[in-house]
Amino acid sequence: MKLIITGGRQSNSSLSYFNKEWSNGICGVIYEYDIKNDKLLEKVKYKTPLEFRAKENFSISFKSGSIHNNKLYITTLTEVLIYSLPEYNLEERISLKLFNDLHHVINHKNDLYIVVTGLDIVIRYSLSEKKVLCIYNCFPEIETWNRFDKNKDYRKINTTKPHFSHPNHVTIQNNKLFITRYKQQDVLVYSLDGKIIDNIILNEGIPHDGCVFKNKFIYTVVNGKIIEINKNNFNEKKIFDLNKFQKDNKSLGWCRGFQKIDSNNYVGFSRIRPTKFIENVKWLGNKLSDKVKLKMPTRLVCYDKNYSRLIKEINLEDYRINWIFSILKN
Repeated sequence: MKLIITGGRQSNSSLSYFNKEWSNGICGVIYEYDIKNDKLLEKVKYKTPLEFRAKENFSISFKSGSIHNNKLYITTLTEVLIYSLPEYNLEERISLKLFNDLHHVINHKNDLYIVVTGLDIVIRYSLSEKKVLCIYNCFPEIETWNRFDKNKDYRKINTTKPHFSHPNHVTIQNNKLFITRYKQQDVLVYSLDGKIIDNIILNEGIPHDGCVFKNKFIYTVVNGKIIEINKNNFNEKKIFDLNKFQKDNKSLGWCRGFQKIDSNNYVGFSRIRPTKFIENVKWLGNKLSDKVKLKMPTRLVCYDKNYSRLIKEINLEDYRINWIFSILKN
């Protein structure tokens, strides 16, 4: 069994850590982790071509993706890339003018559902027709095109922050879209045809990943919590706080990336980086002012079934993976 890890690499410069958050990624990286042999191998190192990104102060990284029919669908900030597996041959690139700060993509019935965080939307894109079929506004209080310009090429803009909702992940279950929203700390539920039908209040911090495993939705929260929700009863929740494993009061880092293999749970943590937008790291509380407490490295951690025991920890920065987004099962 192998895990596919997606993320980014920063410059070797000693100043790189202090660059603005949207301008310190030099390439996206994809690694495979062989669980049985405990080996981590680089499979892809990728740089977004100039025509699909800003000219200056840009960042390059892989964000979150998914696997469907032996293909890896993965986002950069301004592209969706489709790789064949296990060869990692790049088969297709999709890059639209409305792409800015993409965070996630999934394939459902040959349509891609793409989280365009920079515009606070999720889009449905037809692979066969090569066009956008639907836009799901993740801040429905204001119509999308009253905030943004349809004619602008948002790939050429470094950042549109601050965001109003900051969608992170999309999951489809029973023909419904479940979209995690950073600002609202909830999950917005849409019908496939574009109607809002529900929302799931989480209120445990900023949610990131959303996954379905058997009868549960599983959500990562950036402050180090895992939320399990009965997919048939949204009021039935379990919360696991992974901070209990940290004895010296350091922040665990940005909790992002999840995978369940047999009875074990694999969770990703990314080192906290400085940000202009202080609200993005307010969840650190009194740890925010102590630089020492910000320096937990980017790593992959394996916990047992009920998160009662930490089984294994891999420092990904030893492999020059400076932040992690997806942990996918291959």
